[in-house]
Amino acid sequence: SKATVSVLNCYDIHMMKTSLLSLLALAGAANAAAPTCASIGKADFCTQFACESTCRGFPPGFGTAGCVDATNCANPPSWAASSVCSCSSAPPGPSPTPAPRPTEGGVVGGYLLLKNIGQLQALAANSETIPFTRVYLAFLSPTLQYVAGSKTLKNTGLDDFEFEAMQKAVGALTKGGVEVFLSMGGWNAGCNPYFYARYSVGGYGTHTPNYWEIEQYGGGDLNNCVESNQFCYVCEPPSENTTLASFDMFPTPAGHATWEQAKAYVQGKSPSPAPAWNEDMVPGGKYTDSKTGVTVTLPGRPLAAGRNPYQDFVQLAKELGVSGIDLDYEEMWHADYFKVEAPMKGQKPATGDYKGPWKLPQTVYKYAAIAKDLQLNIAAIAPGMKLGTASAAVGAWGGSWWGGNLKGLWFELKQTFPEVLEGMDLNVMTYDLSSNEEFHECPDKDHCPLADQVDFFMSTYTKANMGNAFVGYEIGQPAYPSPVHDKQNQLPLTKTALATIIEKTQNNFPFGGFLWEIFKPAVDASQATPQDVAQAICNSVRPGDKRCTGTIPQLY
Repeated sequence: SKATVSVLNCYDIHMMKTSLLSLLALAGAANAAAPTCASIGKADFCTQFACESTCRGFPPGFGTAGCVDATNCANPPSWAASSVCSCSSAPPGPSPTPAPRPTEGGVVGGYLLLKNIGQLQALAANSETIPFTRVYLAFLSPTLQYVAGSKTLKNTGLDDFEFEAMQKAVGALTKGGVEVFLSMGGWNAGCNPYFYARYSVGGYGTHTPNYWEIEQYGGGDLNNCVESNQFCYVCEPPSENTTLASFDMFPTPAGHATWEQAKAYVQGKSPSPAPAWNEDMVPGGKYTDSKTGVTVTLPGRPLAAGRNPYQDFVQLAKELGVSGIDLDYEEMWHADYFKVEAPMKGQKPATGDYKGPWKLPQTVYKYAAIAKDLQLNIAAIAPGMKLGTASAAVGAWGGSWWGGNLKGLWFELKQTFPEVLEGMDLNVMTYDLSSNEEFHECPDKDHCPLADQVDFFMSTYTKANMGNAFVGYEIGQPAYPSPVHDKQNQLPLTKTALATIIEKTQNNFPFGGFLWEIFKPAVDASQATPQDVAQAICNSVRPGDKRCTGTIPQLY
């Protein structure tokens, strides 16, 4: 293939954890002998991927957005000479043109973590005035089972709710002009305790952001992370009072017609490596980790013979009368367990102690197949029903992946399976971000405050051509980093940060924004409340709409 760029950007450099001398030896950029990017068919390296930071004094073409210090760019080593191309000496072009404003106004979304029917009924009773145009009901289980016409929520994840009461509230919200979406997944549905402990939290050495959990609950030894301590409580802390039954996984329902169709679609478009569906990983079943020999019980309820939860999800959504469904896929463990080596150009082949970077193709394939299965069932059961997805803040950020998150999943999806994303709104989870530079958790040294990180990550969605990306806001205390272990590096949404994000970022994303969670309280008076956030999003994406002065009902 033609020479492309594989020198390190700032994020990659941080993650290599090499000495300064090593960085100077490894980081290279274009010199006079480098071809122009346009001459090798890579003109987009100077536009779509041009470095936005001022830390580099001239613009060589890089395969991903990012930067290296100007002092590291002058003399690329021999191995990098053919993998860098030069841009014009002119400054980078203007930022991408903001998306056109939707003719009917953008979406003001809010997730409702259902605890009791009273929450939903309160919203329904005020449907014409609440400052939302879309409410997401969270969460349904990815191993849910629903028989058409049964009108029961047993075995769906909302087992304690009555079907008729839910249906009535959905109808009232819809009549009042509020779309209702059912959301499948969420953090606990994507956190497989054994695999997340061993291959995500503990898979990258001992100096990583969450390794303290293994030290605290396992004495620093992964082998001490066992069922009795929920594998060192890596998914939820003891204070949440979870059990292993609290967690779930997205299944691969082998043999079901629409799942097999979805697989065929993915297999027909997938590059190397080929998909490996791992259909022996059955929810609620036993699975032996081939890398350790450890046998564990997988999370989730076993599926009845012939059932496909993705089909059942669409059927349930149709019978409840909702406007759409939301796929909230957060299986970081899957990416870390099934990752493949992806050495940078010029990097020596692995010799048994490979340190990265990697790629996550199997997780891209799995996500694509799940989304395609949902789309096939929407077409057959409920044409016109909408499909949206939650996506990671780093999800559209291309380039090297160093593990531990879902960086680049939606970027790769856009490159290989663009049809899956057509018409799909993306709720970008631009929260639970950290300012801890000990672990290089800012995108780069110039983007550490919350508002700057939000703007950076949303810009990656723009550059990846994902126009229907919604800005995400979290109310109150963030879930990450740990409020017990690293509270000083948390980035809660203050009123000041909210104002900056609206002005700097939300106004450039007129299709919408959303918040987590509608009834979650602010911690103190400096933080933005759910009502503050909903009204601010509304005034940005629906200026003049009377909803923008609406209030969220109080629960007593």
